[in-house]
Amino acid sequence: MYLENNRVKKYPVRIALSWLAVVLWMAVIFAFSHQSADQSGALSGKLAATLVRLFDSQASDRVIEQYEILLRNLAHATVFLILALLVSWAFSELNITIWRNAFLTLLVSSLYAVLDELHQMFIPGRAGQLTDFLIDLGGIIGAIIIFQLITAIRDLRQELLVQREEDLRL
Repeated sequence: MYLENNRVKKYPVRIALSWLAVVLWMAVIFAFSHQSADQSGALSGKLAATLVRLFDSQASDRVIEQYEILLRNLAHATVFLILALLVSWAFSELNITIWRNAFLTLLVSSLYAVLDELHQMFIPGRAGQLTDFLIDLGGIIGAIIIFQLITAIRDLRQELLVQREEDLRL
């Protein structure tokens, strides 16, 4: 990147890579959502049991079950947090303003969360659930806040560096 008339020029390769990352992460989400209820339950159950037994080898099945629910909810929020961060990055590569970036990220990521829940309705033993969508939405909003804060800090640092250089010239 280089500065041209005080604007950062974005290279097409970076734009393509950012959107490729979005599409690949959407494919990862699709793959997890495409698992049957038995496959998904076995995966999260095994992971929850392993994690719980690391800290408490005598944990009851009830405790493991509670951690499995927590783990599934965290997984929902995390995969959509990552998606929203990638979408925000991709929109930032297009030089979209910070507020428009936030709005478009919310729109694209939320739409994909809705489509993900609809997709699960066609998978044996799975169901699209409003609570899962709301958890996904929480991850999306968290990502937007994180991205906005990082962008604001980066821009402030850049502005302070430019101001410091101007002060040194005087």
